[in-house]
Amino acid sequence: MISFALVDAFTDRPFAGNTAGVVSVADGLSGDQMQRIARELGQTETCFVSSSDEPEVDLALRWFTPTVEVDLCGHATVAALTVLAGEGRVDWCHDRAHLRCATRTGAIGVWLERMPSGSSLVMMSVGVASLEPAAEDRSAVAQAVGLNPSALDASLRLVSDRGSARLIIPVSRLGDLLRLEPNGPGMIAYGKQRGYRRFTLVCRETENPDSFVHLRHFAPANGIPEDPVTGTAHGVAAIYLDREGLLPPGERVVLGGEQGHAVDRRGNVTVEVLRQAGRICDVRIGGTAIIVARGELVTRLDGL
Repeated sequence: MISFALVDAFTDRPFAGNTAGVVSVADGLSGDQMQRIARELGQTETCFVSSSDEPEVDLALRWFTPTVEVDLCGHATVAALTVLAGEGRVDWCHDRAHLRCATRTGAIGVWLERMPSGSSLVMMSVGVASLEPAAEDRSAVAQAVGLNPSALDASLRLVSDRGSARLIIPVSRLGDLLRLEPNGPGMIAYGKQRGYRRFTLVCRETENPDSFVHLRHFAPANGIPEDPVTGTAHGVAAIYLDREGLLPPGERVVLGGEQGHAVDRRGNVTVEVLRQAGRICDVRIGGTAIIVARGELVTRLDGL
């Protein structure tokens, strides 16, 4: 039998944030088996944790949506490390821990801090996305996602992150962003034409005045009509707004982002921006999570 957990990430209360599946002992599972388990669990992403033989690596992580494997997932990583901490599989030193995790695109750093409440703050490096202005027709983009073109923020550029097939779309008013009824077929069709699989909508108007951004994120081509709270998108949004000259200066800037209000799954993402000589050298994202369910798949492995 295969044990799994369902974990609400980027929140400290159940039934909020973004739910991830976690299989904390995935050794011996093939990629096809992982994909079928992820489809069965039906979450935006499921994280599979395995041991690793790589030098200076503590464990290996893989992430699957119900339809595809993805290179990196923030909320499922926060969920997975929360499960590992609960299982006693984290080596703490003065309430802190650091792990190196292998992924299919290289090793990443993950940091944990044990909070007074007993929960763990999990932060992970998401690197520095390479962004470039997107030569897209703003009206066509707005129509594709389901917005009136007037809702786009004329003071900010459309930007593409080709490394993750992402289009970043600035929206002026929070009300317009929250009222948006996503046009999934439109995004899939536009994405096929222009090479995008992810659409991240960024709004500087926020509900919490301490938040630096409010996001909505859609990836229907990856089987995710809307992602409630997206860690990696917050990391990219920080780089985007920094390039637009809208982040505070400093070698280390800690920000808070918000998402999920439109789908009644409110969550908060911590973003840490690290600079050297005035340029971003790393971005880390993270938050807390809470385990809401545990179970077992009783299907035999050879039945998968």
